[in-house]
Amino acid sequence: MIRRKKLIEVALPLDELNAACKADKDRKIGTLRNISKWFAPMPLPAWRALLFAALVDDPEDDNKRLHLLDVTKRLVENGADLPDEDTLEEARAILRRQFADGLPTVMDPFCGGGTTLVEAQRLGLPSFGSDLNPVPALISRTLTEILPAVRGAEPLHSSESGALFRTDSRVEPFAGFASDVRYYGGVVKENVNRALAGLYPARSGETPIAWMWARTAPCPNPACGCETVLTTSWWLSRNRGDLAWIEPRRVGNDIHLAVVSGQRSGAAPEPPKIGRGASFACLACGQPISEDEIRKFGESGRLGVRMTAVAVEIGGRRHYRQPTHEEVAAAASATIPEGLPDISLGPANQYVAPPRYGLTTHLDLYTPRQLVLLETFAGEIAATHSRVLEDGGSEELAVAVTTILALALGKLAQYGSSQTRLVTYTTSTTRFNSAFARNDLPMIWDFYEANVFGAIGGTWDGLLSTCMSALPYVPGGVGSVQRGDARSTSLERPGLIATDPPYFDAIGYADLADYFYLWHRRALRHVHPDLYGTIATPKEGELTAFPWHHGGTREAARAYFIAGFTETFRSLCSSLAADLPMVVVYASKEQKGGTEEETRWSSILTAMIDAELEITGTWPIHGTGSTRMRGIGANAVASYIVMTCRPRAKEATSTSLSEFARVLRRELAPAIRDLQAASILPVDLAQAAMGPGMQVFSRYRAVLDQSGRSVGVGQALRLINSALSEVLDEQEGELDAESRFAIRWWQAHGWTTASFGDADKTARPLGIGVDDVVRAQVATSQANKVQLLGAGPLDRRWRPSTDVSPTAWEAVHHLADRLVSGGGELEAARLMAELGSLRDPAMALVYRLHDIAAKKGWTADQERYNALISSWTELVRIAGDGNESAEGLF
Repeated sequence: MIRRKKLIEVALPLDELNAACKADKDRKIGTLRNISKWFAPMPLPAWRALLFAALVDDPEDDNKRLHLLDVTKRLVENGADLPDEDTLEEARAILRRQFADGLPTVMDPFCGGGTTLVEAQRLGLPSFGSDLNPVPALISRTLTEILPAVRGAEPLHSSESGALFRTDSRVEPFAGFASDVRYYGGVVKENVNRALAGLYPARSGETPIAWMWARTAPCPNPACGCETVLTTSWWLSRNRGDLAWIEPRRVGNDIHLAVVSGQRSGAAPEPPKIGRGASFACLACGQPISEDEIRKFGESGRLGVRMTAVAVEIGGRRHYRQPTHEEVAAAASATIPEGLPDISLGPANQYVAPPRYGLTTHLDLYTPRQLVLLETFAGEIAATHSRVLEDGGSEELAVAVTTILALALGKLAQYGSSQTRLVTYTTSTTRFNSAFARNDLPMIWDFYEANVFGAIGGTWDGLLSTCMSALPYVPGGVGSVQRGDARSTSLERPGLIATDPPYFDAIGYADLADYFYLWHRRALRHVHPDLYGTIATPKEGELTAFPWHHGGTREAARAYFIAGFTETFRSLCSSLAADLPMVVVYASKEQKGGTEEETRWSSILTAMIDAELEITGTWPIHGTGSTRMRGIGANAVASYIVMTCRPRAKEATSTSLSEFARVLRRELAPAIRDLQAASILPVDLAQAAMGPGMQVFSRYRAVLDQSGRSVGVGQALRLINSALSEVLDEQEGELDAESRFAIRWWQAHGWTTASFGDADKTARPLGIGVDDVVRAQVATSQANKVQLLGAGPLDRRWRPSTDVSPTAWEAVHHLADRLVSGGGELEAARLMAELGSLRDPAMALVYRLHDIAAKKGWTADQERYNALISSWTELVRIAGDGNESAEGLF
């Protein structure tokens, strides 16, 4: 059967798409993500472009294809902002012509934060989403079902604050709704403030910002017995000219904490934390308290908390002081509300640390006063639904207002638990950071409690405003979302399946989602009864591969993951229109390769193969912004791999292992060059190469080894990695001889010196001598010792046009030197503009050097070469910008 290819299976404007994704990730306020926290959301521009390209036919004509690619570019050219309305209407018209009998529904069975469904509606398509987890189901339902129902609604209660939204024409359809949210949010805040006034005593002339807390433990030294403070830092402010810190001292059997504030000089004492882990020193006697002892104290309920300082605002300036006896007593007077569910945190694992120290339930993450506050907010928000109806509002408005307030309550919980962090800077004021800086629940030893009724930090007004800053990105479409298992969810009429499913064991969605579910359910169980039928989020049935959910073994977890996704993909094929591909976006949390990485990828790919799917196209999409944690192995996604799949043709044949290897080598080389041309990060190249490799593997019904047994996905991935190394080796062979010498020398000796004789033996097979290498300024030779240039400072006057023998090695390391240490992107771009024919060899060399550094474990070199490729497209853009050139950039 001959299938008409879609544009996504032939071409995508990756440079523009990646730039837009970076801009989307860089924006923190004024984005769809502000509606609620969810984990690892896909950038909006990515789905907008991918959905359009997955639906339109490739015209098989270069000029017509260029037009469609131009439309795709314009759909993302505004970066984090929405595309122009003219472009959107042009894209919608193309889709209407493509589907004259009716537009297909876009289905996402792992709807998460709702970006797939939102962008489907923006393109004029109906949407259907589902998720086993009630938290993402609520978020997606809000964006694609609840909010579209109140577009254009007249306000029940006009307010000046609502008028703020009328200045933005994109929010105009929600201006009335925003006004009502402000009004009812104000009612909630006023009622809570009145009810809890006694728990938050205030001093005249100041407004509290936050109360600082630290955990405590008894000193195990029998001769001491002091209740010591477990803190990781005594600093309250490191802002130059406005320093503040806590000074501990022993007074009898107690630790007295004095607060020093508003200092121009000085420093905080060393904290009692000892090294990594959870070991501390007693503040009274200096006795080390080991991590095992801390754990035992936690398990026996002997870890406490203590208020250590208060941040207040006086006359517009921030000040830090000691807590008063009245403040300490007020906090201590709070009792845990009755009826709160004791949701277990589960066993301690790499994403949830508190159970190691005796904090075994979600309630343990809060102080009693924090629990009283959140429960009171939840009760007032639950009452909002009937308030709106009593005021004459519609059911749709009552549901929408109550739901938005409940999502803001989830944000309030992020700023209202012991998962918060105080972060100090030398160049700015102290920041009050919320929970989930990373996708985990670590053990926090010192935290703050925000004044939610104030004006700074995690306040109710501020969080409600942040939540509503998502409104400009909400389209007016048609869709529905339900809670359901992807294995059994289906469309009434086949359409397009587009999803980014769970990333194996990268994020513990269900375990972490209970943090929000606890409070959402308290406020919304009568508004969304279909979502809140259970005390906690469902753990059984989640398609992840965590050993602690599967008897404690990795093998059982992986087997469950593969079987579950095989069933899911088979089921989804029944909802997939015959002329459309399935779009699956996948990534892994770690980018350092190895057997764990292979396991993650082989698992999802095995499920695809077992479900009789053929991968028809793959694309790498950059998934990070400028602030990505770049540490190797950090829990951050660097690149998404977009895979387009179709049911494998019934006439597909089997092939031999040798034939597969031959076809793989033939097709992988140009695919790798395309990936490099798209500036795929070197750290992600091995992961990205799996796509085109599996494209070859999946087209066969089976690949058979010499004994006639089927080759599994794991072995196929190892063959793909081997073929990738061969491609990089071949690219090395295309470099100048001096650069090839440098690669071999670096691989053997790194940046250290070695003998002239060894260098001579390395150079001669390449047809050059050591003198040639030295003349080319690739290495130095002194006292019978040879050492490569490139690790230390370089002559920043170097230009290839004045070099007698310019090499790729010099180009790479002068670029890296200027980018990292010598002027940044502008200086590096000046050099990039002069590289000419050296540009492509230099890029190939960076990938080769990164590959070597990764295998050698040379982390600093890995990060340097990765940073260079990360900036490569921007350097080329600046280098080719005629305007900047004319203004004297070069």
